[in-house]
Order: sequence, then C-alpha cells, then structure tokens
Amino acid sequence: MTQPNRRVLVIDDTPSIHADFRKILARDPGARLDTVETSLFGSPVQPAAGRFEVASALEGAQGVAMAEAALADGRPFAMAFVDMRMPPGWDGVETIERLWAVDPQVQVVICTAYADHPWEEVMARLDVRDRLLVVKKPFDVVEVSQLARTLTAKWDLARQAESQIEGLARAVEEIKAGEAALRQSHKELETFAHTLSHDLRGPLTALGSFTQLLARELEGAAAGKALHYLTRIQANAAMAGQQIDDLLFLDGVSRADLNPEPVELGALVLELIDAMRSLDAQRTVQLTVHEGLWVYADRNLARILLRQLLANAWKFTAGRTPGRIEVGRSKNANGGASFFVRDNGHGFEMMYAGKMFQVPQRLHRDSELGGSGTGLVVVSRIVGRHGGRVWAESAPGAGATFHFTLPEFPPGE
Repeated sequence: MTQPNRRVLVIDDTPSIHADFRKILARDPGARLDTVETSLFGSPVQPAAGRFEVASALEGAQGVAMAEAALADGRPFAMAFVDMRMPPGWDGVETIERLWAVDPQVQVVICTAYADHPWEEVMARLDVRDRLLVVKKPFDVVEVSQLARTLTAKWDLARQAESQIEGLARAVEEIKAGEAALRQSHKELETFAHTLSHDLRGPLTALGSFTQLLARELEGAAAGKALHYLTRIQANAAMAGQQIDDLLFLDGVSRADLNPEPVELGALVLELIDAMRSLDAQRTVQLTVHEGLWVYADRNLARILLRQLLANAWKFTAGRTPGRIEVGRSKNANGGASFFVRDNGHGFEMMYAGKMFQVPQRLHRDSELGGSGTGLVVVSRIVGRHGGRVWAESAPGAGATFHFTLPEFPPGE
C-alpha cells in the first residue's frame, strides 16, 4: 500500500502566515506554540494531529511553478491553501485557475477575509465541483488541521479509486480480448471441423464402394466369414457417413442467418407429420395439435426444430399401438409460456436428461432405434439461437415430453 500524500502547499503573500501553517501542520518541535498568536488565527496555535510536509510560496506564479515541479518529480501536492488577495501579482482566483491547469487533482482551500470579485463570479470562473472549499479569516486551528486531514485523505481516496477503475478497465479489456480470442478459436475450430467432415466423406465413400465391389467378387465363393466382415465394414462406413452428414447439418444450423417472423407452429406440425405418414404408411399414430401456437422465429429453423422433435417422437413410439404425439403450449410456474412435444414412447431415465442435448448422447442401442444422436443437439442450438431454453421430462416406459421456449407472437400472449 502506498504512503498517504500529506504534502501541503501554502500560497500567501504574508510570511508570518507560512510560519503559522508550519507550526500547526509540520509540528516544528522548536516552536513555542502555546504563545503564538497571529492575525490569521486570532488564538493560540496548537499543532495538528500527524505531520504534514508544508511548502510555501509568497505569490501565485511561484506557487504554480512549485506545483508543476512537484508533479513532474512524481511528488504532487495533495492540497493547497491559497490567499484570495496577493497584490501586485495574481489574485487567488487566477492562481487557482492556473494551478488546476497544471494539476487538476489538487484540493484547494481559499483563505480570505474579503474578495475583489463577487462569489458568484468566483464560483463560475473556477467551475467548482468537488475540489474547492472557502474559509474566511480569522479561522482557528481546528479548522486548519481538520481541512488538512480531510482533504489529503480525500486526495488519497480519489487516487485509489482511479487506480481501481484503471484496474477494472484493464480487466475488462483483458476479458474482451479473451472473448475475442475464444470466438476466433471457436470459429477456427468450426471451420476445421467443417472442412474435416467434408474431407472424410471422400474416403468413406470410396471405402463403401470398394467393399461392395469386393463383395461381388466373393459371391459364390466359400467366403462366408469374409462376406460377413465386409457387411460389417459397409454398415459402419455408412454409419460414419451418416454421422458426418449430421455434423455438417448441425454446423449449417449454427451458421445459418436468423430471419425471425410470425410463425404458427401447428401448421408446420401438420405438414411434417403428413410427410412422415407418407413414408411409413403402416404406422398408426394419433396426433393432437393445440391451436394458436404462434411464435416469432426463423421459419426454416422452426421447421427443422419441429422435424427433429417429431422424428424423435415418431421413432420412439415404434411398437406402441397406437402411438400418440401431442404438440401444444403450457404455462410454467412463473407465468411464462413454453411449447412441448409429448409422446407415449419408450421414455428414458431422468438422470440422462441433462446430457441428451450434448454431442453425442445415445440412450438406446443402435440395433433398437438407429440415428447419430445429433437431433436433440440441433433442437438445443436452434432454441438457443432464439434466446430460449429446452428441457425434457420422462420415465422409462411412460413416454417423454420435450419442452422449449421461443419468442411468442404477439409478444406477451
């Protein structure tokens, strides 16, 4: 911790005034303080608590020069006592103006019995804020010592505050720089992942093609195990290709421009379910869609979000007769609205609920339901891009409900 600044400048054209300030503030042990009386104080002078370093100037120009030199030397004055009338040189007002031009931080006390300017004019010229006090003569020792203690402490506190503000500003800049570096690193990582995914598709396609050719060559030969191995290689190559496609799709969702507009989710749900039924006509799925599911969102991303959730519900209701899917809106505990997609499918343990929106999380065996596990991650990304959140509720064998929030339209409804 730095030492407190107890440097005081006295600017007055009366030499005896300087001697008295030293006796009070500097505590000159050689002075007989109990017998001193001056025109300034009008009473016996007693020393102030603590010791101050007092410098004297008999005119304004000299005092300003001393303040400038002290500042350049790294030992500025914390405060100055300035006499109002100091003929024939600068008066107190001009001295303070020039003093603050040199060192704007110095605290000032005007010592005066009368002034050549109206006080309104003095205040206007000095643009007084919080660095100036006026004390009229005669004043006593208590006033002088208390002013010195208070204003030097105020100077110290102001410098500490400035140092803390500078430290906070540096911390903010460091945080901003760190955020910028993190964003750049994330962008580079996304670009690398995007490029790598594209590059991997070529070798995987070639692997699939050559294994098919090799399988044809082995047909009819006594190579049962070899054909089995080739089938496994083809299946895993196809799965890897699908995972790459899904990751590229996720990357595209994260990069897509956001163009919000009023969207009625129910209409999108009906359109998507019709498409699913046309591809799987043998399935019996009962659909319930609430009315008026209006949001303010990007239409394309809202369609992708619903497609992923509905595909998830369609997939997990396999084996249910009938399968049931419900899409609606509900009020939560704090009065806000959330949307949901509910099914009567397999369900899952709630211990997995916090992990299923991360890449990659699989709650069922590949042989059961297939997929790469990125669908719910896509949902989370889309909801997050709209400033919302997504969560799930379920129990094994009791179906699942996926809740999400999107900006409503009209707002507040």
